[in-house]
This record gives sequence, C-alpha cells and structure tokens, in this order.
Amino acid sequence: MDYMESLASLSLGSRLKRLSEQLFAEVAVIYESVGLKLNPNYFLLINLINQKGPMGIIQIAESLSISHPAVSKLASKMVAEGYLIKQAHPSDKRASNLSLTLQSLQIIEQATPIWKILKKHLDLIESEQNMPLLSSLNQFEKSLTSYKLNEKVLKEALQEIHEIKIVNWNNEYKNDFKALNMVWLNSEFNGELTKADQQALNQPESYYLAQGGYLFFAKQGNEIIGCIAIKPANLNSFEISKMAVASGYQGQGIGRKLLLKSLNKARDLQVKTVFLETNSNLTRAISLYQHVGFMTKKHPNGKSDYHRADIYMELQLHA
Repeated sequence: MDYMESLASLSLGSRLKRLSEQLFAEVAVIYESVGLKLNPNYFLLINLINQKGPMGIIQIAESLSISHPAVSKLASKMVAEGYLIKQAHPSDKRASNLSLTLQSLQIIEQATPIWKILKKHLDLIESEQNMPLLSSLNQFEKSLTSYKLNEKVLKEALQEIHEIKIVNWNNEYKNDFKALNMVWLNSEFNGELTKADQQALNQPESYYLAQGGYLFFAKQGNEIIGCIAIKPANLNSFEISKMAVASGYQGQGIGRKLLLKSLNKARDLQVKTVFLETNSNLTRAISLYQHVGFMTKKHPNGKSDYHRADIYMELQLHA
C-alpha cells in the first residue's frame, strides 16, 4: 500500500506536491518531444502576461494569489533566461512592467495547440472524480498513471501543430494577397484605396520584394488564409502592413503567427525598429500588436500619409 495514502489527510500537502511533480514530468516529456523549450513552471506567468498584457510584479502576485517574493524570484529567473523583459511603466516612472520576449511569443505559438489538447485529456481524467477529496485524489493519481497522458496528447498534438504553415511569397499567391486585404478595406473603409494601396495590392513584387521587403502567407492545405507584408523604411526600421486573415479563420492565432514571422525576419536582419500604422476601429489587431510589445507613440511626421490611420505603433527589436 502507498505509505502516503495510509496517512490520509496528514499527507495531503505531500501528496499534492507529488501529484504536481508527476504532472510536470508528464508535461515535460510532451514539451521535449515536440521540441518546445519551456519549463512547465513558467506556464502560469507566460500565459497570464499573454492574456492580460504587460504587468508589474504586484499586479501579477495579486492575479495569481502568490506572494510577491515568489513572483519576483520566478520573474527574475525568466528574465535571465530570455522569456521576459522589463519595460518602463507607461505612467509610473518608479515602476516597471514585465512583458513577453519574442522567444516567449514563439513558444506560445507552438504551445497553444498542445495546451488545448492537454487540457482536454486532463479534463477527461478529472471528470471521472466523484468522491471526497482524498478518495478522488487516490483515483486521480491512479488514473494519471494508467492514462498514458503524454502519449495521448502527443498523438493529437503532432497532427495539429503542422496543419497551418507560414510560407514565403509565391507568384500564385498574388491574387490571394489582394483579395484578403480587400475584405477588411471594404468592410471598414468602403473599399477606398490610396495610390500606395493600389501599388501594394496590384504590384506587390515591385512595391515590397524589389524594395527589400517580404510577404508571408498562412497556408492550410492548398488554401491561403492569411497574409502580411514587411518593408524597409530606412536603414534601421521596417514597416509592417497589409495583415489580413480570412474571416472563417479569425480568432485562431493565425494573425499572431504571421506577425511573429515578420518580426523574426526583421530581427534576423538586425533591424532596430519595426513600426505600423493602423486605425482605432481595428481593436482586435491593436490588441495583438500590444501583446507582442508594440507601443503607441506620436507619429514621427506629425500624421500619417494614410488618412484612415490614426494610430502609430513601434516595437524596438535591438538597442
């Protein structure tokens, strides 16, 4: 008989710790098998900041009901390992916020489908519990041991994480690029096109590629379901524009995949600043930009050449 089980409630704390370690061990196997470089202990903090945006230590401690020193210790470790970055608080010069690095955003992108599958299987195990706490704990531990959690999660995860691919420009995607962008231009701005819009959408090869820019597309099977463009503005900065996701695929993280691909390309090119111009009505896009670290600033030229653009945002990639 399990000695801890024989101690009943006296061993509750130790058993919960043991269960936690068993779960972390299962998750660690899953992460390693799919090439995900993430300590399971970092999940809570990464997920919280991803959902809520940049936060201070006190705010994080209150949200997680964890002590301030514990959060501070964990955050310091994650900063040192490149998962978090400290930024100046927008309104309090004495404080700082913690935000996710591009490394963490990439990890979230890779991990999201795995977390979804993992939750489904843990919910299945939990749904079998219909007894008092200690009896349920006995059953949960036994179920977890026999369930082969990491095998079941990996079987589904390896199928799902390869479904949507981000691919480079191909001449075959030219019509898709225009069609995807015309959807939001029609719905939000009555299809009005500036001269720059016309050049970008009708001649993307000369407007972007010939100028040292890049075009990326989200592809599922043979279907193009999203796109984004990035183009140099000067030696040290790139502009991101024309991000669009097909209506039936919105809310699935495809825009984030495209944005991260563009930011990684800019980082590879040693670009210091990435900027974009958008409209305050595009709240979903603005939320995405903020979550990856873009900050709203005054337009360097006073106003945009696009009359529809009333928000200017920047992200510093290199000091």
